[in-house]
Amino acid sequence: MPQQEQVFDELLISEFENASKEQYVKVSDGSEVMILTTKAPKERANGYTFLLVPGWGTIVPGWEDLLMEAIKDFNILYIESREKLSFRPGKGKIKNNVERLALDVQEIIEYLHIDQSKLVTLTTSFSTLTIANLLGSKKIKPALSVLIGPVYQFNMPPTSRYWMHFVPNFFFLLTKPIWRWWVKKFKSEDPVQAAKYYRALDEADPKKWRRVAKRVCFTKVWDLYRQIEDNYVVVIGMETDKMHSAKLSKDIAAAIPNAEYLDMGTNRATHTAEMIEVIRELMKKI
Repeated sequence: MPQQEQVFDELLISEFENASKEQYVKVSDGSEVMILTTKAPKERANGYTFLLVPGWGTIVPGWEDLLMEAIKDFNILYIESREKLSFRPGKGKIKNNVERLALDVQEIIEYLHIDQSKLVTLTTSFSTLTIANLLGSKKIKPALSVLIGPVYQFNMPPTSRYWMHFVPNFFFLLTKPIWRWWVKKFKSEDPVQAAKYYRALDEADPKKWRRVAKRVCFTKVWDLYRQIEDNYVVVIGMETDKMHSAKLSKDIAAAIPNAEYLDMGTNRATHTAEMIEVIRELMKKI
């Protein structure tokens, strides 16, 4: 079996999904957002909630190693955003902009009565737009916010942020080979990362992708990063990652007052138990 296919098959299995509780939270516009939650064992619980908002189209198995390490001592809250297959839109016209995505997270935190002084957030790539809005607008104040490969604008293939506004949904299916080629050629550091992106493409709901992408594709959050104050923020860069520029990560870390910068080297490392060990060390400074 080719390496790419073997990796893809392995990513179909998720122990965390089996261990977690799945539920839908109705937010203020009537839509329902899917979340996965777990409780840490009493004998090892550290008292903190670990909130993960994954990147664009990201699948749960892609975070398996990290989540199965975090489950040992954290309560976990995993939120699937509006471009995911799981999202249930409300009736009528709804907003899918960055502000709405951020409000979903804020409302879920409030719905679950999570103590923000005991909250650790992890966002990556696309979802860092959400945490920029939440922190920059003072909507939440976690004990620690970790941003992996942050962006100031949604990362898309060249020209797609323009033609998506007028082409029909089935055009996405026709152009999927181009997206796969773009991921393999320019945005993957190894077969594991490519396999994650491939499955995200295969499970994509073109209608939901377009609804969200059309509302966020021109949004820039540089000013929000600069407005983050009195928050413990750590930016994680990945020197070898083709999808997330290490230089951009450094620039965003420099824009956030008092943010720390760490380089994990590879995208794969940020999705493993090693990332949780780094977070445990960072928490000693809280």
